[in-house]
Amino acid sequence: VLYYLTGYLFTVLAAFAVIIIVTRDSESDDITVLAGLGQRSPLLAATLALAMISLAGIPPLAGFFGKFLLLKSIVEQGAVQPAYYTLAAVAIIGVVISLYYYFGVVRTIYWGQNTTDLTPMNFGLPARAVAVICVAGMLFFGLYPNPGMEEANHAAKSLSFKAHVGLAHAAASHP
Repeated sequence: VLYYLTGYLFTVLAAFAVIIIVTRDSESDDITVLAGLGQRSPLLAATLALAMISLAGIPPLAGFFGKFLLLKSIVEQGAVQPAYYTLAAVAIIGVVISLYYYFGVVRTIYWGQNTTDLTPMNFGLPARAVAVICVAGMLFFGLYPNPGMEEANHAAKSLSFKAHVGLAHAAASHP
């Protein structure tokens, strides 16, 4: 879960940052404001497209390994509790359905027909930095999942140890 959340931090931050930048000057928050973004701002278009691809769970981005690890743990639990297989099936169906919606956004970015404004977008260095850092994070956690998984495992063990110590302390203080 910690790895999943870390990967999705970059993915969701990228998506929302681009959407905020694109919609702040428009009078609409409809998906049609993304039409022509590929021509207006290749950086924002690529950032949002990669975020959608990561959210869809396509390799080699962080979203793929996040979903893979969650599904793997669900299937492993299915060996003990068969109801988990149903949960895995529902999750896979959700992933397949989400592909349609995420790629609808990508289609609008690059092939949307409802745009009249193709003027280049102006946005500052901080927004560019956020886009680049988020893309780097999505790629890093997708291409090199081991460091992130090792850190997540270390954090989980630490939390587990603290929980056991806390329970032992609580049991000792309340006989």
